[in-house]
Amino acid sequence: MALSTPPVSPDAIPPLRWGRLTYYSPVDIKRWGVERFLDTVAPTEPLPIPDLGFTAGENARMDDLLQQERDASARGL
Repeated sequence: MALSTPPVSPDAIPPLRWGRLTYYSPVDIKRWGVERFLDTVAPTEPLPIPDLGFTAGENARMDDLLQQERDASARGL
């Protein structure tokens, strides 16, 4: 007895596979409709940021650099 996969409707939107390459053709997105496509594949919650192992000192230094950049941008530099 051979195993068979159920037929997939051409209007079915394949799920986004996090951590793997998922390609959606612009032609397919137009066929599905942009709103339906985004409702199906767009995340509903913020993506989790993994712990990258930075120390508290490194995090503080980056916070300082980002604040300096925001200040310089506000001054038009």
